[in-house]
Amino acid sequence: MPQAHASALVLSTAPLNEQDKLVCLLTSTHGLLKAVAPGAAKMKNRFGSLLELFTCGDFYFYWNEEKELATLSKGEIKESFFDVISAAGNIFYFYLIAEIVLKFIPENLHDERLYKLLLAILRSRRGNQSAMDWLLLYFLVWFLRSEGLLFNPKQCASCSAALLDRAWVRRDYRGLLCASCKTDEPLTLGREELAYMNWTAHHPPGESGVWAGRFQPASMIRLLVGKIEFHGEFALQSSRYLQEFR
Repeated sequence: MPQAHASALVLSTAPLNEQDKLVCLLTSTHGLLKAVAPGAAKMKNRFGSLLELFTCGDFYFYWNEEKELATLSKGEIKESFFDVISAAGNIFYFYLIAEIVLKFIPENLHDERLYKLLLAILRSRRGNQSAMDWLLLYFLVWFLRSEGLLFNPKQCASCSAALLDRAWVRRDYRGLLCASCKTDEPLTLGREELAYMNWTAHHPPGESGVWAGRFQPASMIRLLVGKIEFHGEFALQSSRYLQEFR
């Protein structure tokens, strides 16, 4: 049976049967990986807190050609974010981030940028460098950018005119329109929001707290989550728990 090792972040765990759990990992080298953790559902098990949400660990696993899922053999915690994730003001934001990755990213598609992005956001929140809503917005912008789906904040998708003060979002979310090309599109982005998309390309998430712009992130969060749902053809259940969607 082929064996492998990878650093990974835990995105979810769920009971598989009376003794085992199904674990979803975002690995640094194998992309999204689903594996069985034998005995993890028992009160006393060898994995312990390794399988907590967004724990960063070294995982050892192997494949059986007759089975669809990999099997975890052992692991070791590299960095625990339990204190960050479990905080009342953070937990539902991280549930949403995990749900987006799980629903949108195909299994075994390797892109180390997403793994590094999540680690940077977790570490930024632990250091209280940025508020959680700004970190979520930063994640959404970079997630769409890495998937090749982020709006071009510099020009109109129809006539290529420069977008200076305001842009209207096409109803199919496939670009921004200028004042001359818009019709009845209800969703818009202002000058500061357009500038923020450019700003994220050159600044780490921890600097969101020193972003010089002046806008509230809630409406832009709703817009980008809607874009992800549209392209992914699914509904994100975790968003209902965030104040930005109430």
